[in-house]
Amino acid sequence: MKKILFLGVALCATAVMAEKVAIKFVLPPPHITGTPKEIKSDNLEPDRGQGKLRPPIMVEPEYAKKLTNEDTKVTTSEEPVTGDAEYVVDGDKTLDATAMLQLPSGLQWVQLDLGAEHTISAICVWHDQGDDRVYKDVIMQISNDEKFADKTKITTVFNNDHDQTSKLGLGKGPDKEYRERNDGRPVDAKLTKGRYVRVYSAGSSSEPTNNYIEIEVFGK
Repeated sequence: MKKILFLGVALCATAVMAEKVAIKFVLPPPHITGTPKEIKSDNLEPDRGQGKLRPPIMVEPEYAKKLTNEDTKVTTSEEPVTGDAEYVVDGDKTLDATAMLQLPSGLQWVQLDLGAEHTISAICVWHDQGDDRVYKDVIMQISNDEKFADKTKITTVFNNDHDQTSKLGLGKGPDKEYRERNDGRPVDAKLTKGRYVRVYSAGSSSEPTNNYIEIEVFGK
């Protein structure tokens, strides 16, 4: 009887440990853009429309903690055109220039230093959505190499560079381009370990510059 009781307790404990929760992204209000613009792309996912969120990213509770905050160190590939690098971690998702980091045209990146290696469960990126637009060559990577020079230490968790114009040597990106919405682009990082998160883009369908509102990283 004691053995059966112990087994029952163990099974209950395992069930509790396995219970998952949805990562909670705090979303800004939807931006009303009027009639959707025609965007030509061979790699564009179907338009979900405003207010229709993507499926939640489910993780065990210990991996649902937000790792980024206003003290997170942020670096960029080039000096900003407007705004400060720290805007992407200040928690302000206001959809205007007062909360926007704007980088020059061409392939650019924003990099977050988490301060130490973490197990990363999700990344979410908000670009400018001042009008109906699609950002090009959106690539999200995780590494313990600050320079992202050692390819053996880089994990790519999102890549919609389907025509390889980024020239990063990653091959054809398997992910789709997407219209900017207020829920940003949440990505399942699949519990990848790393200290640094780097996010690339190469302008949008509306303008050549790279406009970032916020980047959030979750994990343990």
